[in-house]
Amino acid sequence: MKNSGFEDEKNKQKGNNVNDKKLMNNISRSRAKVFEYALCNDFDYFVTLTLDPEKCNRYDLSKYIKDLSQMIRNYRRDYGVNIQYLLIPEQHQDGAWHMHGLLKGLPLDHLRINDNGYYEWEKYTKRFGYMSIGIIENKLAVSKYITKYITKSIYDERGVIERNKKLYYASRGLKTARKIKEGILSVIDNESIPWTYENEYIKSIELTAKDLERLLNVLE
Repeated sequence: MKNSGFEDEKNKQKGNNVNDKKLMNNISRSRAKVFEYALCNDFDYFVTLTLDPEKCNRYDLSKYIKDLSQMIRNYRRDYGVNIQYLLIPEQHQDGAWHMHGLLKGLPLDHLRINDNGYYEWEKYTKRFGYMSIGIIENKLAVSKYITKYITKSIYDERGVIERNKKLYYASRGLKTARKIKEGILSVIDNESIPWTYENEYIKSIELTAKDLERLLNVLE
Protein backbone atom coordinates (compact mmCIF):
# COMPACT_ATOMS: atom_id res chain seq x y z
CA MET A 1 0.00 0.00 0.00
CA LYS A 2 1.47 3.33 -1.04
CA ASN A 3 1.86 6.20 1.38
CA SER A 4 -0.50 9.10 0.87
CA GLY A 5 0.82 12.49 -0.12
CA PHE A 6 0.02 13.66 3.41
CA GLU A 7 2.22 10.93 4.94
CA ASP A 8 5.07 11.74 2.56
CA GLU A 9 4.89 15.41 3.53
CA LYS A 10 4.74 14.46 7.22
CA ASN A 11 7.85 12.27 6.92
CA LYS A 12 9.64 15.01 5.01
CA GLN A 13 8.79 17.55 7.71
CA LYS A 14 9.98 15.13 10.39
CA GLY A 15 13.30 14.76 8.60
CA ASN A 16 13.62 18.52 8.29
CA ASN A 17 12.96 18.94 12.00
CA VAL A 18 15.70 16.44 12.83
CA ASN A 19 18.14 18.26 10.54
CA ASP A 20 17.20 21.62 12.06
CA LYS A 21 17.79 20.25 15.55
CA LYS A 22 21.21 18.86 14.60
CA LEU A 23 22.10 22.15 12.91
CA MET A 24 21.19 24.23 15.96
CA ASN A 25 23.07 21.80 18.24
CA ASN A 26 26.17 22.20 16.08
CA ILE A 27 25.85 25.97 16.19
CA SER A 28 25.40 25.98 19.97
CA ARG A 29 28.44 23.75 20.52
CA SER A 30 30.51 25.91 18.18
CA ARG A 31 29.45 29.09 19.97
CA ALA A 32 30.43 27.54 23.29
CA LYS A 33 33.85 26.55 21.94
CA VAL A 34 34.48 29.95 20.36
CA PHE A 35 33.55 31.62 23.64
CA GLU A 36 35.92 29.29 25.49
CA TYR A 37 38.82 30.03 23.13
CA ALA A 38 38.14 33.76 23.26
CA LEU A 39 37.99 33.90 27.05
CA CYS A 40 40.91 31.56 27.78
CA ASN A 41 43.41 33.30 25.49
CA ASP A 42 44.80 36.81 25.74
CA PHE A 43 43.88 38.04 22.28
CA ASP A 44 45.11 41.52 21.45
CA TYR A 45 42.88 42.55 18.56
CA PHE A 46 39.39 42.25 17.12
CA VAL A 47 39.73 42.01 13.34
CA THR A 48 37.61 42.13 10.21
CA LEU A 49 39.22 40.64 7.12
CA THR A 50 37.87 41.20 3.62
CA LEU A 51 38.89 40.02 0.17
CA ASP A 52 39.70 42.21 -2.81
CA PRO A 53 38.38 40.60 -6.04
CA GLU A 54 41.44 41.91 -7.88
CA LYS A 55 43.76 40.03 -5.53
CA CYS A 56 41.99 36.72 -4.88
CA ASN A 57 38.80 34.73 -5.38
CA ARG A 58 36.30 36.08 -2.84
CA TYR A 59 34.08 33.01 -3.27
CA ASP A 60 36.65 30.25 -2.60
CA LEU A 61 36.76 30.00 1.19
CA SER A 62 38.90 26.86 1.26
CA LYS A 63 41.69 28.41 -0.82
CA TYR A 64 41.50 31.65 1.15
CA ILE A 65 41.97 29.82 4.46
CA LYS A 66 44.81 27.76 3.05
CA ASP A 67 46.61 30.83 1.67
CA LEU A 68 45.99 32.89 4.83
CA SER A 69 47.32 30.11 7.06
CA GLN A 70 50.44 29.80 4.92
CA MET A 71 51.02 33.56 5.03
CA ILE A 72 50.78 33.53 8.83
CA ARG A 73 53.17 30.57 9.10
CA ASN A 74 55.68 32.38 6.89
CA TYR A 75 55.34 35.55 8.94
CA ARG A 76 55.94 33.64 12.17
CA ARG A 77 59.09 32.17 10.67
CA ASP A 78 60.40 35.39 9.16
CA TYR A 79 59.77 37.66 12.15
CA GLY A 80 59.93 35.25 15.08
CA VAL A 81 56.43 36.10 16.33
CA ASN A 82 53.78 33.69 17.53
CA ILE A 83 50.64 34.85 15.74
CA GLN A 84 47.48 33.02 16.80
CA TYR A 85 43.94 33.53 15.58
CA LEU A 86 40.30 32.67 16.03
CA LEU A 87 38.36 33.46 12.87
CA ILE A 88 34.73 33.07 11.83
CA PRO A 89 33.72 33.13 8.15
CA GLU A 90 30.68 35.10 7.03
CA GLN A 91 29.14 35.50 3.60
CA HIS A 92 27.95 38.62 1.84
CA GLN A 93 24.58 38.38 0.12
CA ASP A 94 26.32 37.64 -3.18
CA GLY A 95 28.14 34.65 -1.64
CA ALA A 96 31.55 36.32 -1.25
CA TRP A 97 33.40 35.66 2.01
CA HIS A 98 34.89 37.82 4.72
CA MET A 99 36.06 37.09 8.27
CA HIS A 100 35.56 38.39 11.78
CA GLY A 101 37.75 37.25 14.61
CA LEU A 102 40.46 37.68 17.19
CA LEU A 103 44.21 37.93 16.77
CA LYS A 104 47.21 37.84 19.10
CA GLY A 105 50.99 37.84 18.84
CA LEU A 106 51.26 40.46 16.10
CA PRO A 107 53.35 43.38 17.47
CA LEU A 108 51.66 46.75 17.41
CA ASP A 109 54.63 48.29 15.62
CA HIS A 110 53.99 45.89 12.71
CA LEU A 111 50.68 47.67 12.11
CA ARG A 112 49.80 51.04 10.63
CA ILE A 113 46.80 53.37 10.75
CA ASN A 114 44.76 53.34 7.56
CA ASP A 115 42.72 56.16 6.03
CA ASN A 116 39.65 55.12 8.03
CA GLY A 117 41.47 55.47 11.35
CA TYR A 118 41.82 51.72 12.01
CA TYR A 119 44.96 49.69 12.42
CA GLU A 120 45.77 47.39 9.52
CA TRP A 121 48.37 44.74 8.82
CA GLU A 122 50.05 45.76 5.60
CA LYS A 123 51.13 42.18 4.84
CA TYR A 124 47.49 41.09 4.76
CA THR A 125 46.29 44.19 2.88
CA LYS A 126 48.75 43.70 0.03
CA ARG A 127 47.99 39.98 -0.25
CA PHE A 128 44.22 39.80 0.25
CA GLY A 129 42.45 43.14 0.65
CA TYR A 130 41.06 45.58 3.18
CA MET A 131 41.17 44.82 6.89
CA SER A 132 40.46 46.66 10.13
CA ILE A 133 42.03 45.96 13.53
CA GLY A 134 40.81 47.24 16.88
CA ILE A 135 42.62 46.80 20.19
CA ILE A 136 40.59 44.73 22.66
CA GLU A 137 39.75 46.63 25.84
CA ASN A 138 37.17 44.30 27.42
CA LYS A 139 37.93 40.59 26.99
CA LEU A 140 34.61 39.35 28.37
CA ALA A 141 32.53 41.67 26.19
CA VAL A 142 34.47 40.70 23.05
CA SER A 143 34.27 36.99 23.93
CA LYS A 144 30.48 37.21 24.08
CA TYR A 145 30.23 39.43 21.01
CA ILE A 146 32.31 37.20 18.73
CA THR A 147 29.90 34.27 19.18
CA LYS A 148 27.13 36.15 17.36
CA TYR A 149 28.92 35.51 14.07
CA ILE A 150 28.37 31.76 14.45
CA THR A 151 25.16 31.37 12.45
CA LYS A 152 23.48 28.88 10.14
CA SER A 153 24.27 31.00 7.08
CA ILE A 154 27.26 28.78 6.27
CA TYR A 155 24.97 25.75 5.89
CA ASP A 156 23.17 24.87 2.69
CA GLU A 157 19.41 24.28 2.44
CA ARG A 158 19.88 20.71 3.70
CA GLY A 159 21.63 21.88 6.87
CA VAL A 160 24.99 20.60 5.64
CA ILE A 161 28.30 22.47 5.55
CA GLU A 162 30.17 22.14 2.29
CA ARG A 163 33.29 20.01 2.30
CA ASN A 164 36.41 21.70 3.74
CA LYS A 165 34.37 24.49 5.36
CA LYS A 166 34.05 25.07 9.11
CA LEU A 167 32.01 27.29 11.38
CA TYR A 168 35.25 28.73 12.77
CA TYR A 169 39.02 28.43 12.31
CA ALA A 170 41.43 28.42 15.25
CA SER A 171 45.19 28.24 15.56
CA ARG A 172 46.70 25.11 17.02
CA GLY A 173 47.78 25.41 20.61
CA LEU A 174 45.11 27.81 21.83
CA LYS A 175 44.35 27.45 25.53
CA THR A 176 41.08 25.89 26.64
CA ALA A 177 39.21 25.86 29.93
CA ARG A 178 40.83 23.88 32.75
CA LYS A 179 38.63 21.78 35.02
CA ILE A 180 39.36 22.56 38.67
CA LYS A 181 36.51 20.74 40.32
CA GLU A 182 33.41 18.94 39.13
CA GLY A 183 30.13 18.69 40.97
CA ILE A 184 26.49 19.71 41.15
CA LEU A 185 25.29 23.09 42.37
CA SER A 186 22.19 23.13 44.53
CA VAL A 187 19.07 24.54 42.86
CA ILE A 188 19.04 27.58 45.14
CA ASP A 189 22.67 28.44 44.46
CA ASN A 190 22.32 27.70 40.76
CA GLU A 191 19.39 30.10 40.40
CA SER A 192 21.12 32.88 42.32
CA ILE A 193 24.29 32.91 40.19
CA PRO A 194 24.43 35.85 37.75
CA TRP A 195 25.69 33.96 34.70
CA THR A 196 27.57 36.19 32.27
CA TYR A 197 27.13 33.81 29.32
CA GLU A 198 25.01 30.74 28.67
CA ASN A 199 23.57 28.62 25.90
CA GLU A 200 22.23 25.09 25.60
CA TYR A 201 25.58 23.56 26.52
CA ILE A 202 27.35 25.81 29.01
CA LYS A 203 26.92 28.49 31.61
CA SER A 204 29.85 30.67 32.62
CA ILE A 205 30.64 33.49 35.00
CA GLU A 206 33.62 35.72 35.64
CA LEU A 207 34.74 35.40 39.28
CA THR A 208 37.37 36.71 41.61
CA ALA A 209 39.56 34.16 43.41
CA LYS A 210 37.51 34.67 46.58
CA ASP A 211 34.20 34.18 44.76
CA LEU A 212 35.54 31.03 43.09
CA GLU A 213 36.56 29.56 46.43
CA ARG A 214 33.08 30.23 47.83
CA LEU A 215 31.44 28.64 44.80
CA LEU A 216 33.63 25.54 44.96
CA ASN A 217 32.62 25.03 48.57
CA VAL A 218 28.94 24.59 47.63
CA LEU A 219 29.62 21.87 45.09
CA GLU A 220 28.28 18.54 46.29
